[in-house]
Amino acid sequence: MPSSLFELQIDQTAMSYLRDAAKWARFLAIAGFIFCGFFVVIAVVFATVLSGTLNSLGTSGMYGGLGAGFIAVVYIGIALLNFFPCLYLYNFGRKTRHALLNNDQEQLNISLKNMRAFFRYVGVMMIIGLGLFVIWFLLIIVSLGRTAGI
Repeated sequence: MPSSLFELQIDQTAMSYLRDAAKWARFLAIAGFIFCGFFVVIAVVFATVLSGTLNSLGTSGMYGGLGAGFIAVVYIGIALLNFFPCLYLYNFGRKTRHALLNNDQEQLNISLKNMRAFFRYVGVMMIIGLGLFVIWFLLIIVSLGRTAGI
């Protein structure tokens, strides 16, 4: 028996699940924002304190300011990459809560759009990560083959 999407309704059980998901989404997003902040703080520490310490020890080149600066850029990049899924998750939680409190279909649609954006972002990042892992693995195999004389 075929059904139409227009027949779907949100009953009390679905509302309860959405309300609970919205609470957890907001909690996880806020925790994610805090971790993004930690990464930025660590980046600043690497860029200033560690760089100065390494330079005062007479270390130069890759292990001096350049190495600390590179690590800082990497950490800021990690913070930036993690900021967007946290933002989508937070918006999902906030808008879902608003939609359920006010029986607002438009806000519910926007909240689900944010959830879709969250999953799409995380999915694309997973594909990129898996692709880089495969490339790294192949490079190791080729490198081992060359050192073994194969």
